[in-house]
Amino acid sequence: MSLLVAVVGCGSSSKPPADAGHGDALQDAGDADAPSSTDTPAASSDGADAADAGAPMVVASLMRVPASLALSGSTLYVTVAESAAGGDGKVVTVAKTAVAATPDGGVVTLASSLIRPRAIAVDGDLVLWGDTQHEFPGLQEVMTVAKTGGTPSVLLTDAAETPHLAIAGSVLYAITGNGKSISPVPLGAADGGVGTAIYPGNPPNATVGLDSDGTSVFFFTNGTTNLDLFSVGVGGSAATDLSMNATSASVAFDFLTHDATAIYWSDSGTGSLFSLAKTAGATKSPLATSAPGSDPVQILPDGDNLYLLSSNKLMRLSKTGGTPVILASVAGSGAETYVASLGNAVSLAVDETFVYWLYEGSGEILKISK
Repeated sequence: MSLLVAVVGCGSSSKPPADAGHGDALQDAGDADAPSSTDTPAASSDGADAADAGAPMVVASLMRVPASLALSGSTLYVTVAESAAGGDGKVVTVAKTAVAATPDGGVVTLASSLIRPRAIAVDGDLVLWGDTQHEFPGLQEVMTVAKTGGTPSVLLTDAAETPHLAIAGSVLYAITGNGKSISPVPLGAADGGVGTAIYPGNPPNATVGLDSDGTSVFFFTNGTTNLDLFSVGVGGSAATDLSMNATSASVAFDFLTHDATAIYWSDSGTGSLFSLAKTAGATKSPLATSAPGSDPVQILPDGDNLYLLSSNKLMRLSKTGGTPVILASVAGSGAETYVASLGNAVSLAVDETFVYWLYEGSGEILKISK
């Protein structure tokens, strides 16, 4: 199969339609037992930014479809999606400095025989990921295992699936109550358990998105207009409507995150990326726009920039907006493109030097200079 390379500039990115479904997309991609590791996207020399970034490097070839990525210290943590046979999902680790590691050398399995492992995060000595109690679409649960490995434990059941796990101050903020409430789950408390809901919900409307900075929890739900952006204090308080009509389409492809001064999110219905300052009375500001349905499947703030992963592009954008710089891109169809779905939205990580991401088409962990 033929792959094209990235160019500097801004362009619309292709993306599987929402009706592909996050379960079906990964399930279908998982049918391939051993994706080729030769189809690696490369950066173009057409332009200073792309030339400076160089070509993507293969950290590991997982030989299966990766679903979600987290970085802690010098180690990358990845959920590997189940194959068509089912019940064989995994959580694996690999050193971020590895070169072309494989399950036969360099890739370590922390947990196996998982039903449907998706969003992954690391907090302290714990690795956490979303899974299901039985075959999809079973009830969502959050599982944990020690960084050193061992027997996985179920931390939380009946939690709504989210694009990423919202953890702040060693507390997991989860959507509970049949997808409507927000509840804190202390990760280091001696008694554990789910705390009293800090947001009781807005029945019959769902609560979606979700991120926390340790002071507030940010989320989408129906407001006076379409889906509004709300916040609620981590100690529980009345919900505040921060931005009306914040997002307009399938929230399965929207992403919400924050840094010290602002909240960022994508709206797949309009193809727009927005920011909202964490100051009273602030209004949303558009940062960039692409074709509807081509929004980033992850936004990662880092320094003065945002790193954006769409269905087939890795981009860098100034936090003040402008034209995104394409760091790496894949052109093609089917297995050659990133599988854009709720389950693998958490696919980016950064350190001082590199951006890391998952290339589902070839079952690889890639990195490129920032």
